[in-house]
Amino acid sequence: MPSLRKRLMALDPTTVSTVLSLLPTILEQANKTIEKLKKNKRKDGTPEGAVADTRDPAARIAELEAAAVQQAEAVKLLAEQHAITIDALRKEAARLDRRLRLMTAVAMGGVALGLGGLVIALNLLFR
Repeated sequence: MPSLRKRLMALDPTTVSTVLSLLPTILEQANKTIEKLKKNKRKDGTPEGAVADTRDPAARIAELEAAAVQQAEAVKLLAEQHAITIDALRKEAARLDRRLRLMTAVAMGGVALGLGGLVIALNLLFR
C-alpha cells in the first residue's frame, strides 16, 4: 500500500487545494457540535452518559428541525464543493488527454522521420 505522501504527490494541485478547502467546513461543524454538547451539559448538570429530556416536546421538535436544516445546508455546501472537485478533475483529465494525443502525434512524426532518414541512409550506403 503506497504511503500517504506518495498518494498526495500523485494528485493534481488543483484537486488537493479543493479537497483541503473542505477541511475548514468539517472542522467548523465539529466545533459547533462540541460547543452545543458542552452548553447542554452545563445547562442540564447531568453526567455525560445521562440524557435529561424534560423539555417541551414542541420545543424539542423545533430544535431537531433547526438541526436538520443546518445539516442539510452543510450537506448542500459539501455537494457543491464535490461538484467543483469533479469539474476540476474532468478539466484535468481533458487536458491530460489532449497532451497525450499531442505527444503521440509527435512521437509518430519522429518515428516517420527516423524511418525516412534510415531509408535514405541505406540507399546512399548501398549505391
